[in-house]
Amino acid sequence: MLRSPNKDPSGQLTGLDGEMMQWIAKKNGWTIEIVGTDFATLIQTVKTKKADIVVDAMYITDERNQQVSFTDEWYTEGEGIVVPVDSTIKSREDVKGKVIGAQTGTFYAKQAANWGGKEIKYFDSQAALLKAVENRQVEVIVTDSIVAAYSLKQNPNDKIKLVSPYTPEEIGHIGAAVRPEDGELLQQMNDGLKALKASPDYATIMKKYGVPETNYAK
Repeated sequence: MLRSPNKDPSGQLTGLDGEMMQWIAKKNGWTIEIVGTDFATLIQTVKTKKADIVVDAMYITDERNQQVSFTDEWYTEGEGIVVPVDSTIKSREDVKGKVIGAQTGTFYAKQAANWGGKEIKYFDSQAALLKAVENRQVEVIVTDSIVAAYSLKQNPNDKIKLVSPYTPEEIGHIGAAVRPEDGELLQQMNDGLKALKASPDYATIMKKYGVPETNYAK
């Protein structure tokens, strides 16, 4: 099992995807072992058999589908932008000519590259991104909207803000990933996911992390 790097001091998976994975693992009678790595190396870690499953709010894309097999959709989400509290940035158009921060290997980093920024600085984690905009190393960061909103709710920071209202450029479909040859594991993941979606626990987990019903998996 792979999750980067969200775990609590007891070693348990945390976060939206982490809680979903714990539910699926319990349903299947699995014991989870966490292998921490940077987002940019998640797929490689699975391909080299250092882990079996990628669970980290990963967008299902054609490019990634050439390397791994994805489960059915877990939920959907789009990007969000976080800026210093006194920033006048209110939309993607306002990002042009600014110094942008993004997380290495993410879909958001690819988006940021097309937004006409003065410069893009890359960071290895969500925490590093938030710290970079707080310290004004960058003028704006492009990141996971759900994680950013939850992080700022759990750890209020009067130096930065998530721009709202904001309309994402693209809505991504989130899934877990396994090696293409692990068809049985993929089926077990999908069976567990189907059971979770049919359970009241799915909505409970979604609501805990502030996911709107419009982003629930169909």
